[in-house]
Amino acid sequence: MKVAQTSNYTHRLLAACLLASMAACSPSPEGDAVLPIARGSLAQKNVVLITLDTTRRDHLGCYSKDVTKTPNIDSLCSQSIRFNHAVAAAPVTLPAHSSMLTGKYPPVHGARYNGERYLAEQQVTLAETLTAEGYDSAGFVSSFVLDHRFGIAQGFSHYDDTVRGSATAFDASGNERDAQAVTDAALTWLDGHLVDRPIFLWVHYFDAHAPYRRHGLPEPSDDRVRYSAEISFIDTQVSRLLSRPELSADRAVVMLLADHGEGLGEHGERTHGLFIYDSTVAIPWLLRAPGMRGGTADALVSQVDLFPTVLDALGLDIPTDLDGRSMLGPPRSANEAVYVETTLPYFDFRLSSLHGLRTRTGKYIYAPQDEFYDLASDPNEQHNGLLDDKPPIEADRLATQLDQLLANWPNVETDIHAASGGDEETLARLRSLGYLSGTDLGADLRDPKDAVELVDAHMRAAEAASAGRTEDAIAHLSRAIGLFPDARSALYLRARLLAASGKTLEAEEDVQKINETQPNADTLLLQAQLWISEKRYDDARELVREARRLDPHHGGTWVVEGDLSIVAGQIDAARAAYQRALSLDPTRVGRQARSRLDRLPRRSPKGPQR
Repeated sequence: MKVAQTSNYTHRLLAACLLASMAACSPSPEGDAVLPIARGSLAQKNVVLITLDTTRRDHLGCYSKDVTKTPNIDSLCSQSIRFNHAVAAAPVTLPAHSSMLTGKYPPVHGARYNGERYLAEQQVTLAETLTAEGYDSAGFVSSFVLDHRFGIAQGFSHYDDTVRGSATAFDASGNERDAQAVTDAALTWLDGHLVDRPIFLWVHYFDAHAPYRRHGLPEPSDDRVRYSAEISFIDTQVSRLLSRPELSADRAVVMLLADHGEGLGEHGERTHGLFIYDSTVAIPWLLRAPGMRGGTADALVSQVDLFPTVLDALGLDIPTDLDGRSMLGPPRSANEAVYVETTLPYFDFRLSSLHGLRTRTGKYIYAPQDEFYDLASDPNEQHNGLLDDKPPIEADRLATQLDQLLANWPNVETDIHAASGGDEETLARLRSLGYLSGTDLGADLRDPKDAVELVDAHMRAAEAASAGRTEDAIAHLSRAIGLFPDARSALYLRARLLAASGKTLEAEEDVQKINETQPNADTLLLQAQLWISEKRYDDARELVREARRLDPHHGGTWVVEGDLSIVAGQIDAARAAYQRALSLDPTRVGRQARSRLDRLPRRSPKGPQR
């Protein structure tokens, strides 16, 4: 069990304290506490965290009566403090949840993107802290992106990340479970939890994430209608969960918040992750606590405030190296800001990441073309104040603060050495295979604002691929790649579709282009499978070794090991490899491993087949 440090500030915190806007330095002397809760007054109370994936603030009834019917969440809202200025740390699931559970921003905790980065073991989580204090802790998540392998499970006594795998190779709706199933699992655990101990329960609902199911709606139903239906379905399950006596208003602290919102077409963004406008980073957040009356809070709060607030309310020591602050203390002043970023543009499309600072009334976004929005007069962020003849003074102040902050954090666009281990032997091996050859990472990356058409084409391709319309999918991707030749996700999806269509040489061109600049386990393994078809077995083995080093938990490495054993005539070794893949990574590669096992002969042939 790791112990939270409570005595020494890190060099990062000292640097951040140069910024009057950042929360971790010193509390603002202005105003009363955000929450009317005394330190330690909720000691030994049950703690419940409900996270709504991809849920816009304006799609909960108590925030906007005209959009989605959520009577059960509205009832919770009437008993809670409703935060009107809550902000996500990132509009991406793993980084946002990691910030909630560690109290740190993504550049600090390191889990900056789904599947590409992990929450490191040395990070101290809320679950670890509460478990060490005697809590019976359990997490129930409903998407593969929160699988335990990504580090988010650390500290939980029980962690249920069971999700169904994809039915087909390109099934976009796989790797998740619905709100009813995850609620069923949580209620079953409550039936058997240790009654002599307080509980920390995290329940995550993924339903509002695209693709949206219709829940009985007639066709055609547009995105907004189906999206609202998903949230209404979640609402019914929140009611089921909170009906348990252990989670009642007098026995449990309940926090319900979103990890991020959804674009729904605003700024040209159908889903989320490309931008950091408020459509995807302004989130709903409700907090109900025993003895506390419902109301509203206009203080600026961030997901990084969740961890220290819970510890403060329970009377536990708050680590000094956090970016967040307890909401039991004074609110942020008008000049104080919270940080938000998205690295999806870089990891998915080789575009520039976005970094921003947001105050109550303004937002500065660092991008190839920087942006500033006066949120008081322009809440929908339509007018970039930096294009005015006289940019606002606040923009210059936030720009300076953001520059200072980013200077002390890792730059994700130049972090390829960290991802590959950084050692010269590893880099030399990659270069010998044609990877990392003279690339100038991080230089001259394009602005996500210029790539709306790319992202739309990629999404339409994914939808077509999921529906089995391969030629349509390839056409969409070719259009996207024609506009953005380095678009990583588009190249990878087209390579997979081409390979599945038997066009291996064309597929290899696409995946090789990715691996020259941004290799990961998935792309290396696809390259290895293509090289097996070309009888380049030794080169394929080299890629498998590198993929396993990058992602030791990726079952695909054992699938390819099995394929290599097949061509060597080692049927028993192949069977063992496929079985290992199936046991290690059933969600991600279970379908491939099972299909290969089904095709194996009962007995090994004599001698190699090479």
